[in-house]
Amino acid sequence: MDFKFFRNRIKVSLYSIGIFAFFLLVSLLSLYIVREKILDNSHIMGQQLAARFATRETGRIKAQEMLLRSAAQNLAHMLEMKPDMTDAELEEALTHFTDYMEKNADVGRFDMCAVVHGHLIGKRLEGQPTDVASLKWYQAALSNQSGVAYTNLYQYGKNNERLLTMAVRFSDNNVLAMNLYPERLNGLLSDNKLPKDSYYYLCDPSGNIMFTINDRNLSIEEEQPYVDKIFKEIRNSGSDVSYITDYDGNKRGVYYKVSEKGWISIVTIPYDFLMGDYKDLMQWFSLTLAIFLLLAAGLALREHVLNRELQSINEVIRVMSKSFLAVFRVNYITGRYYMLKSTPPGPQEPEGDYDELLQELIKNVEPEATEEFATSFAREHIKDLVERHINDFGGEFRYRFGKEYRWLNVRLMRDDLLNEDEAVFFFREVEAEKQKELEHLQLTEQALQVARENAKSRNMFFSALSHDMRAPLNGIIGMAELAELHKDDCVQVKEYIRKIRAAGQQLLTLINDILEMARLDNGKVEHVQETFMIAKVAQDTSDIFAAQAELEQKFFDSQIMLQEDEMVSGDLQGLQQILNNILSNALKYTKAHGKISFLARREPGNERNRVHYTFVIKDTGCGMSAKFLEKIYKPFERDSRFGVPRVTGTGLGMTIVKSLVERMDGSIHISSRVDEGTCVIISLPFNIVKKVESKPQDSMPKLEDFAGCRILVAEDNSINMEIISELLTMNGLEVVPACDGKVAVELFEASDEGSISMVLMDMQMPEMDGCEAAKAIRALQRDDAHTVPILALTGNSGSSDVERAKAAGMNDFMVKPVQMKLLAQMMSAYLQH
Repeated sequence: MDFKFFRNRIKVSLYSIGIFAFFLLVSLLSLYIVREKILDNSHIMGQQLAARFATRETGRIKAQEMLLRSAAQNLAHMLEMKPDMTDAELEEALTHFTDYMEKNADVGRFDMCAVVHGHLIGKRLEGQPTDVASLKWYQAALSNQSGVAYTNLYQYGKNNERLLTMAVRFSDNNVLAMNLYPERLNGLLSDNKLPKDSYYYLCDPSGNIMFTINDRNLSIEEEQPYVDKIFKEIRNSGSDVSYITDYDGNKRGVYYKVSEKGWISIVTIPYDFLMGDYKDLMQWFSLTLAIFLLLAAGLALREHVLNRELQSINEVIRVMSKSFLAVFRVNYITGRYYMLKSTPPGPQEPEGDYDELLQELIKNVEPEATEEFATSFAREHIKDLVERHINDFGGEFRYRFGKEYRWLNVRLMRDDLLNEDEAVFFFREVEAEKQKELEHLQLTEQALQVARENAKSRNMFFSALSHDMRAPLNGIIGMAELAELHKDDCVQVKEYIRKIRAAGQQLLTLINDILEMARLDNGKVEHVQETFMIAKVAQDTSDIFAAQAELEQKFFDSQIMLQEDEMVSGDLQGLQQILNNILSNALKYTKAHGKISFLARREPGNERNRVHYTFVIKDTGCGMSAKFLEKIYKPFERDSRFGVPRVTGTGLGMTIVKSLVERMDGSIHISSRVDEGTCVIISLPFNIVKKVESKPQDSMPKLEDFAGCRILVAEDNSINMEIISELLTMNGLEVVPACDGKVAVELFEASDEGSISMVLMDMQMPEMDGCEAAKAIRALQRDDAHTVPILALTGNSGSSDVERAKAAGMNDFMVKPVQMKLLAQMMSAYLQH
C-alpha cells in the first residue's frame, strides 16, 4: 500500500528542520567570524598600545643616553686638558653636571658616578662593593665598546630601593654612570591613556617591573608575581600570547612589545572591554533566537500532535494492510477500480475495469463457489446493497494459490468517509482460522464422546453403587427384623447382630472408597509420615484376612519374610489401604476352597537409607481378561465378562491403589489369566529408622477405666447420640447430651467449673456448628474453658476438617462411627484418672 501522503508529511518536516539547522549554522558561523574579527582588531589595538608605550619609553631613554654621552665627552675633555685631576676635582665636575641637567633637562631624580683611573668617583651606594672590578655596570660598559650599557633592575641599601644603572665608556677604561630610579619613569609615561581597567607594565629583560600603570593599590612587590606569570607565558609561547587570568579570575588580553634595549612593554586589557560590542550582539541574537525557538517549538508541537494522529492512523492502516492479501477501491457507477494492495496470485494492475477484475478473480475461486462469488460482488448487487444501507457484506471462499486452495474472507465495505459511489474490497486469508475451527470442532466432538463415555461410566457406577449399597442395607434391615422376631433366642439374635455388623462394614467400605476417590480427584490426599514396625503391619493384615478366609472356607497362605523389630518411616495409612484393597479383591473373586497367598519381603540393597519392600498377593480366583487389564485402573470399571462373580464394590479400589502406589514412589504389576487366577506384585520404598530400646507398653485403656467422668456430647443426629450415649453409660461414664452447638455452649457455661471432663463435638450441626461452638467455649471467662479436652466428631477425615478443628481450639478428632478402643485411647491421652 502506497503511503505517499505520510511520506510527504515526513519530507516537509525534514525540510523545515533542515532550513532551521542551516539558519542556525549560518548565524553561529557569522557570530564566530564577528568574534574573531573583534579579537583580531583588539589584538591590533593592544599591540599598538604596547608599541606606543615602547616607542615613548625608547625616546625618553635615548634622551637620557644623549645626556650621559654629553657628560662623558665633557669629562673626557677635562681629563685630556688636565690628566692629573684629583678625585675631589672629578667629583666636583660630576656635581656640576648633575646640577646642570636637573636645571636644564627633564630628567628628574638620578645620581651620577664614574670610574676614573680605577677609582670610584661620586655617590657611593650603600652596600656597593669597593672593588670597581666587581661593579656590574662598570664591566658592562667596558664590554660595550660603542654604546650605552644598562643593568637590570636591582635593589640596594637597607630599604631595598630599586634602581637601574646606565653607563658609557670614555677615554681608555674610564666609565661614566647614571643611576635611574623607576618611579621617575612613571612620571615620564603617566600621560599615556589606557582603556578602562587596563594595566601597563614596563619590565627589564629579566621580567622585573620597572614601573606600572594600573588602578590597583598594590606595591611593585605585590604586582611582581602577576607579571612573572605573564612573563612566563610570553617566554613559553614565543611571540603569541592570547589571554591570561588575573587575580580576580577575569580573562584579559595580553599584548607586548620588546624595545631595542630589551625592555618589555606589556598591556593587558579586560575581555569584557574587548568583547563589549560582541556581547551586545550576542544578547540581541539570543533574544531573537529565543523568540524564534518559541515560535518553532509551538509549530513543532502542533506538528507533533498532527503527526501523532497521522502516525496512529498510519499504524492502523499498516496493521490492517498486513492482515489483508489485497485491497481494492471500487467505483461501482463508473466501473473502475484502484488497487491499494495486492499479493500474488491476485491482480497486479494498479487500476482498471472492475468487471475485468471480477472475472480475473473468479478464475481462481473454487469451481463450486464461482457462481455465488460472481453474483455476490457484481456491480448491480453492490448498488443494491448500497441502496439498502448495508455497509458490510461478504463471505468465505476457497481461492487457488498455485496448486492448492486456501480459505479467503472477502468483504465489501462502505463508509460515509468514502464517496457515495465507492466501496472498498478486502481479501484476507483465513486458512489458519478455518483449520483451528475444524480442530475445535473435532475437539468438541471428542470432548462430547468423552463426556458420553464418562456419563456411561458414571451411570454404570451409580447403577452398581445402588445395587451394592442396597445389598448391605437390605441385609441390615432384614437381619434387624429377624432379630426382632427371634428376640427370645439369644444364639440366633447374636448371629443376626454379627451379620448386621458385617453388612454395615461393607457399607462403610463402599462409602470410604467413594470419599477416597473424591479426595483423589480434588488433589487433597494426605501423605502422613509415621514410624512403624513393617513386619507387624504385614502380620496384622495377614491375620485379619486369614480369619476371613477361614470363615469363607478358603485357604490363606502367609509368608512374612521380615525382621519383627525392623522399624521404617512412611505412609502407614497408605500401605494398609493398598494391602487391604488387594487382599479384599483376592478374597472376593476366589471361590470356596480356593487359595490366596500373601508374601512380604525386603529387597537387598538400599539407597540413602531407603529400602524397597515387595508384597506379592496371588489367588486362584476367576482371573481377568487381557482387555479388562488394560483399563483396570480406570474409575468405575468392572469386568463384565460372563461368569465373573457379582461382588460388592464401586469399581474404585484399583484406581485408589494405583494413585497411592504412585504417590509413595512405588510400582505395581498385575498379571492374570481367566479362570486361573491373578498375581499382584507391589514394590514400595520406606526409610529405615534406627532401632531404639523398646519400653514396656501399658495395658490397653478401656472406657470402663474412666467410669464416673462426665462427658458433654454435642450431636444433632438422634441415632448417633443414642449410640454414643449407650457406649459411654454402659461403661460407667455420665453423658450430658446437647442437640446442637448452641445448646452445648449453654450447658457448659451453666455447669460447675471442672465438672465436665471432656467434650465430644460433632462438626456439622444446626444453629451453631462444632467449630463455632468450640471457639465459644474457649472464649468463656472460666479456667476450665481453656483446659477441657474437646474432640471433634467428623464424617470426613480430610485435612480441611482437621485444620478447621485445630484452628477452633479442639484437641483432636475422630472419624465416625465412634470406635470404643480409639475413644478409650484418646481419653487416656487427655484425661488423668
